[in-house]
Amino acid sequence: MTTILNLAVLQVALDWWAALSLTKSLFYGIGMVATLIALLLAVLAVIGAELHDAVDVPVGHEDAGGGGIFSIKPLTGFFLGFGWVGGLSLDAGFPAWAALGAALVAGAAFMAAVVLMFRAIFSIRSDGTARIADTVGAVGTVYVGLPAGRAAGGQVTVSFNGRQETYSALAKGDAAIPSGVKVRVTEVIDNQTVRVEAI
Repeated sequence: MTTILNLAVLQVALDWWAALSLTKSLFYGIGMVATLIALLLAVLAVIGAELHDAVDVPVGHEDAGGGGIFSIKPLTGFFLGFGWVGGLSLDAGFPAWAALGAALVAGAAFMAAVVLMFRAIFSIRSDGTARIADTVGAVGTVYVGLPAGRAAGGQVTVSFNGRQETYSALAKGDAAIPSGVKVRVTEVIDNQTVRVEAI
């Protein structure tokens, strides 16, 4: 019974496709291919095998994917809107030029929506990476005493952005800062070292 039903649905789909004009078949064909690609991308995202292409990265989100205007996701969105709206416009009786205009507007709107959606997602998504630049102004505790004369050898544990990290540290002044003293980060020296002052 299921096989017969599937064959009947397939026959209806084939009959519908055969009755389409060339223009309608172009629009609907583009829409169908874009729909299949969108479904494939959704499945890949769910299983954690998301695609990233060379221009898939929006400015300011180098570790992100999916927000660049000319990446596969926004282009898929464009063709999704373009194909289906173009075909439906022709079905609604629009002349070909009006259907093309509506398709272009819809495609641009779908593309913009995809770009904005991914940029919003990546603006709130945290990759869990601690950035030492974010420690400036943060309060911490001396873990290994900081030597006098701004010499190296000390360490501090700093709390920032809801996490705690340990960095090499130099005292801001000439006096030593013993272990257990509360300090504030005043400067980042390099990607592993901060300068601190006692508070």
